[in-house]
Amino acid sequence: MTDSAEPIRIDGRYLLEERLARGGSAEIWRARDEKLDRPVAVKLLHPHLVADERARLRLGEEARLVASLRHPRIVQTYDVVTDGDTPALIMELIEGESLSARLEREGALPAAIAASIGSEVADALAEAHRRGIVHRDVKPSNILIDGAGHANLADFGIAHSLESAAQRLTQTGTVVGTPAYISPEQLAGGEVGPQTDIFGLGAVLFEMLTGRPPFEATAPLLLAKAHAAGPPAMPDVDPMLADITRACLSNEPAQRPSDAGKLAATLRAFHSMPPAGRDAETRAIPVVAAAAPPPTAEEDLVRRWRRGAPFALGATGLFLAVLLAAALLGPGRPAGEAEKGGSSSPVPGWLATLMADYAGACGATLDPAAVDGLTQSDAEAQVGGLIEACATGQESTGSSGNGGGPGKGKGHGKP
Repeated sequence: MTDSAEPIRIDGRYLLEERLARGGSAEIWRARDEKLDRPVAVKLLHPHLVADERARLRLGEEARLVASLRHPRIVQTYDVVTDGDTPALIMELIEGESLSARLEREGALPAAIAASIGSEVADALAEAHRRGIVHRDVKPSNILIDGAGHANLADFGIAHSLESAAQRLTQTGTVVGTPAYISPEQLAGGEVGPQTDIFGLGAVLFEMLTGRPPFEATAPLLLAKAHAAGPPAMPDVDPMLADITRACLSNEPAQRPSDAGKLAATLRAFHSMPPAGRDAETRAIPVVAAAAPPPTAEEDLVRRWRRGAPFALGATGLFLAVLLAAALLGPGRPAGEAEKGGSSSPVPGWLATLMADYAGACGATLDPAAVDGLTQSDAEAQVGGLIEACATGQESTGSSGNGGGPGKGKGHGKP
């Protein structure tokens, strides 16, 4: 469809007024609902897709999915028109601009603003994920900034319901997404889930903070190699935001933050802090990571033995527990990797206890460098915080649907 002097009405009631944007599969128009006398946005499929039944079905599915969502940061869907020559989606009109337009004009945004926008998008994703819906195309052009500066997530056109995965409307063998923001699992044609959207949000955060997308390759093979190499460094970005962003961009879904709602809370906490306090205070805000793998039988025996939990042991099991306890708690256990001089040194008994606590809770080995130079009481507080972060990650993963398999505990451990 093109601009025309003649008034164009969709379904006899939506009067098109101005074309706002044009994408790969549709146009967005400002329009007026003459029946309810209110402004709306109308998404029209391109003419070459009108005859495609799959495109019509996808449009109807989009309307059904998004209409079920009720959240202030999700663009609302009002109506869908699938009959006739002009299939259309009727949506809430957001007065403002896309995040992509803002980034093109301004470049990198201040850290606090990027955190605020990221937190609002994460809030929207959390609600969608709670309803079993994955967006699958989180990118700056699908984030609309309204007149008050709030972010609104739009275009669930390639979203799908986890509850009806067998009925996906995307053509088999077709990868749907935008190269700069597409996740590794999408690129490989694999299963998607909430962590797919977390990756997209990480790419958006990266671009807001640095002024450029994290991955600029467009050829699938080169892009896959870039993903495998890991997220790029962010040397000029606040360390906390850099850590959050790079965690979101992990190649493995299980290594990304596991809960969009808690990620939103972390970003909101950063935004609300006075600039002078961020360096000192934000380090205590955990980035929620995927749950650690369950402990091995031996680790579980030692952990329960140390905590005094009642359990039955045969002679072999008791002997194994004693040996393991001696290995983990004994004063002569070496401290992980070799020290600077190339030799290992004994670990104090209290540090061995902390290392055993961390291993039992997080499924990873605590690097002694994490508590290097700390007194025993300070080290206990430090490790307690890391263990609490692991526990939080385990709880969040338990309720995240198809969020990916188990992963290593985060923090200062070594896998």
